[in-house]
Amino acid sequence: MWRVVALLLLLLAVSGALGAHSPSSSSGGLAAGARSLAHGVVGGHITIPLLEPVSILLKPNECKHIVVTNVSNQTTFVVTQVYTHMQNVTVSLSKSFPADASYTSSSAGVVLMLKPAMFYIQAGEEMVSAVLFALSYTALDPVPGACNTEFILENDPSLHLKYNMYETAVMFAPANLGTVRQLPPPACDVKTDVHTRWRLTYDIYQYFLPENDLTMESLTKGMSKMSSVQQIEKNGIKITTVNSFQQTKIYGNSYIGTGVIYNVIVRDPHLKTSASYAPVSTYACSLPSEGYQCKNSDKNFIYIQVLCTVIGVYGLILCLIGHRIFEAEFLFFGFLIFGFISFVLVTRFSALNFINRLEIMIAAGLLGGVVVTLVRCIFGIPVPCVVFVGMVLGFLVASIVFFTPLANFTLFRNDINFWLIFLCVMLVVPTVLIIFPRTLNIITCALVGSYAVIIAVGVYVYTSLTYIILNVIKRAIHSDFAKVESDAPFQRRDFILTSIWAVLFVSGVTLQLILERNRLPFPPCPYDNWRRRRNTVYGERTPLLRPPEI
Repeated sequence: MWRVVALLLLLLAVSGALGAHSPSSSSGGLAAGARSLAHGVVGGHITIPLLEPVSILLKPNECKHIVVTNVSNQTTFVVTQVYTHMQNVTVSLSKSFPADASYTSSSAGVVLMLKPAMFYIQAGEEMVSAVLFALSYTALDPVPGACNTEFILENDPSLHLKYNMYETAVMFAPANLGTVRQLPPPACDVKTDVHTRWRLTYDIYQYFLPENDLTMESLTKGMSKMSSVQQIEKNGIKITTVNSFQQTKIYGNSYIGTGVIYNVIVRDPHLKTSASYAPVSTYACSLPSEGYQCKNSDKNFIYIQVLCTVIGVYGLILCLIGHRIFEAEFLFFGFLIFGFISFVLVTRFSALNFINRLEIMIAAGLLGGVVVTLVRCIFGIPVPCVVFVGMVLGFLVASIVFFTPLANFTLFRNDINFWLIFLCVMLVVPTVLIIFPRTLNIITCALVGSYAVIIAVGVYVYTSLTYIILNVIKRAIHSDFAKVESDAPFQRRDFILTSIWAVLFVSGVTLQLILERNRLPFPPCPYDNWRRRRNTVYGERTPLLRPPEI
């Protein structure tokens, strides 16, 4: 009888186990992680398999014991990646989380030397969802962050990121050569020959998330594309390569509202092996707990919206009929030139807040625009005025040139070289076109006016095209911007807006050439017109006094 009961209990246990392991109908990285976690809680700890992302949910201040499974005999170390969307988590090899052996961040990595392959993770003051991912390596592979002397963990595969409105700095600890399991690692700084870790090189990559998409789903997909060496090489954009004698720190541009994921591949050129660090992400702004407002969270942004909207409407008018309204054109371009100069000077050499700087920029711009307009109205001189306006065209063309990867050339890391070449491009454009002054003026109105429309759109719909000018402003007001690797994301929305920009430019040039086909090259001077009308009414034979009435 007891055998029958035992058999029935065994059948029930087997059916229950099969039910627990039944596949789910969900799909995606997070869903796969949830399935792994469903049968991964064993004896109070969580098991995660290699090469499979696992999602876990941590309650406030909750600690989890993580164990990596499916580790082969050829594996000598495992790099585990942990990342969240907004909240920080703390990782450590010790359950007590000592301050000198723990790391807190929204993206962290841990090197496990298989003694055994386990670590601990702890949440902060609020509930957090984290994704874990583990990669295994052999004795021939370099160990990321194993020669750390600057950060907290002994072996630190994490990328340490800091940002401001101008730049994003990414730092990492040097790697070490691999070794056989359980053997001590090679010395880091005893020798510097080709048989030491000094032969290692580091490739830095970045990956742009969809513009203005701040969701966890987007981040998870992006992190999975930057998790392993193969995925990084397939999806990432290589920024630069540094050797072991160079500083393990790079600077990227801060694109507020666009997620950027950075990762590093350390390579051993002697053994032809490689390993990846733990990826890190940033939106160059602080994400709130809900609402996902990043770019528009600045309280001063409303002033920028109003200013750019006015400039965009004015630019659209100039794009279509700018040459016809000659004096209004000079008011616009005078505002741009003097406003830009004043904003750069005040920002560079004063500590005024943004509102005060904006007020000074608008006042100086309006004053400069009025002065340029009065010079045109009183003295005429259309060609010198058109050359002055053509400088804005040259400035925009030079900005477009340095919006390309050309700006990342080593030659332009020096500010003198950069501004000399920039000034040359800026001067060449109006100089070449000055033999056709009316055409120069029409092209300037069409190109600059249509770009002003794109700027106005950019304050409502995120686009990287606004950084054509913003990068130059950053370079002018921030002395350290020269070291920034500036590869702007160019995605579907940017292609659409570029097409609109091109259509507006071509339409503006065509329309103005048609409207001005049978007219004088330039409108007459308003002051001359006023004097001519006055002389017609009050000529030399016109009596000064009216004749008496009879």
